[in-house]
Amino acid sequence: MKKWLFAFTVPLALAGQSVSAEETNGAEEAEMMAALADVFQVEPLTPEQQARLPLATDLIDQIMPDGTMGEMMGSMFDRMLGPIAELAEKSGPKLHDFIGYDGDELELDDAQIAEIAAIVDPNWKERQRRTMALTQAMMGDLMSAMEPSMKRGMSEAYAVHFTRPELEGIQAFFSTEIGATFARKSYQLSSDPRILSAAMREMPTIMLAMTDMGAKLKAEMADLPEKKDFDALGTKERQRISELSGLNEEQLREGMTLLAEQEANGPRF
Repeated sequence: MKKWLFAFTVPLALAGQSVSAEETNGAEEAEMMAALADVFQVEPLTPEQQARLPLATDLIDQIMPDGTMGEMMGSMFDRMLGPIAELAEKSGPKLHDFIGYDGDELELDDAQIAEIAAIVDPNWKERQRRTMALTQAMMGDLMSAMEPSMKRGMSEAYAVHFTRPELEGIQAFFSTEIGATFARKSYQLSSDPRILSAAMREMPTIMLAMTDMGAKLKAEMADLPEKKDFDALGTKERQRISELSGLNEEQLREGMTLLAEQEANGPRF
């Protein structure tokens, strides 16, 4: 989202507008958040559902004690992203992160790439480690900040989908020793090594599905004319885009050429 917002502000800056990037980003982000809120509008609770809400809220407090989401995120990082980060470090630096080109493009071996990385950023390993640590801390904080809202949403959903006798029965179960244990462990199980391992074993299937999706999308769009690249634009079309965007012709050429290259190469992961 941030990259999209930044890209949106570039033409304004080039055109000499008086709006700063920060102001534009804030306004655009607020507008997008408002649009998302409109998309996910829900019906207000009925009087019957509202009457069940206190019971549903008590139940959610049992199922999701305070701090659960932060603990879940910490566990997920430790068990899933930790090993991934170690694997990334062992595999060595990615040349593109240092000079904008991939190693296979320049036909460089791992030793050459490592030397270039050390020249451009001798502290790249420490930078990577701090990035992961900060990401973990910030995601934990984010989950903790989201938890009250998530619990309110879950409480309302339970009040809608369960009758009072059902809510009382579920609450009775979670009031037992077994139920309390289940509530405490259920969210932790999402990052259990066995579950993560099973998910990782299915990655080839997922990647194959993604490949199939790309082929199917290409077939689906086969009857549509190709999107115009810079060379396909007429003189008047280029002039009009320049007028609208504030980009000169060379800037427009560079941007559209880079976009075409990125689209040809597919998404970067």
